[in-house]
Amino acid sequence: MLLSDLPSVALHELAGDYVIARLPATAAVPAELLAASPSHGYVSVTRTPQELSVVCAADLAPDDAEIDGMWRALYASGPIPFGLTGVVTSLVAPLSVAGCPVFVTSTFDGDILMVPSDRYGRARELLTSAGHTLAPEMSGDE
Repeated sequence: MLLSDLPSVALHELAGDYVIARLPATAAVPAELLAASPSHGYVSVTRTPQELSVVCAADLAPDDAEIDGMWRALYASGPIPFGLTGVVTSLVAPLSVAGCPVFVTSTFDGDILMVPSDRYGRARELLTSAGHTLAPEMSGDE
């Protein structure tokens, strides 16, 4: 499959700065993250045998975590059919070629692409040049 054959998607900005936080694998999920309203943006919690990984708005970052950030987020909202291939590749490839770091989280309905905040403007340019569209910011009510 050629890059030009990959799907293009509408990307919605998720307002604010985000962090990626690492806690020990045995740590409890911080209750304030589970209680966060959709107006706080995007929260993702993933536990592996090695770590508890959290993505959240910078102001919700757990105090005792190792933190990487600031990141900005774009949501390729769907639902995107599970059988549709190449969506994440179509988002990551143009950024990778330009040397822009990415962090991707997938949900049942879509994919969230994060880039370092200081590269956000350039990332938006690269993504639109690759055929993606920038849609209005999503609120917590959608």
